[in-house]
Amino acid sequence: MIIAVVPALRAGARIGRTLAALRRQSRPLERIVVVCGDAADAAVAPALDAGTEVLLTVDNAAHEAGALNQVLDAVRMAPEDLVLVLDADAELPVQFLEEAVTSLRDRNVGAVPVRRAPGEGAAAVVRRQALEEVRATFGRYWDEGPVTGHGRLALDLETLGWRLGAPVSGPGLQADDAPAAQGAAGHEAAVLEPVAPEPAELQPAEHGPAAPEPAEQKPVVRTPAAEGPEHGRAPEDVHAVAARPVVGAAA
Repeated sequence: MIIAVVPALRAGARIGRTLAALRRQSRPLERIVVVCGDAADAAVAPALDAGTEVLLTVDNAAHEAGALNQVLDAVRMAPEDLVLVLDADAELPVQFLEEAVTSLRDRNVGAVPVRRAPGEGAAAVVRRQALEEVRATFGRYWDEGPVTGHGRLALDLETLGWRLGAPVSGPGLQADDAPAAQGAAGHEAAVLEPVAPEPAELQPAEHGPAAPEPAEQKPVVRTPAAEGPEHGRAPEDVHAVAARPVVGAAA
């Protein structure tokens, strides 16, 4: 299963274009989760109108990184699942997921990014198992310090021995186009980019199963079950990510 997680704090109506691009993927997603700061966020209404689950953060002072840490902790997934983490302004090429899944059939590849043009949002498909290893080692999924974002995740994954797949380019973007980097505190310092492979490959047994096959997948707007035995269900469409979160979906 592939789950998309979109931190949309202050994204506003532009989230609609991002969600539309997700729905057009040649390899459909099984689940899409949009994370907002509160129920008054301008991204909530267009996300619900698109039939997407919306989660609200609780006491989050770490912006997008904090939102990702809360939702990745709240949403139950299997170790073999894949997580598409993307910025609210990332409009992915239609073949992105299909090509990323193909790259992830190599069990030593932990993540595959999109190659973006300057000014475009970042995105990457990451193994859930790799994310869990990051949290077990560093105490969090997403670094909330001054160097955060996809670039920091790339460093974490490589530290743990995961390889990064070649970036997937969209139409009109050449493979050697260089993405812009940002150095301001609280923003990503680099996008998720692969480095030259080591001469000796990792042993497949150290990492997870091959990525799921893309065939016979259909887009589904799901009303998920409670995220663990201790969690109850509530009827509202939007729920907060709390210590014992309840997750809601649009009707």
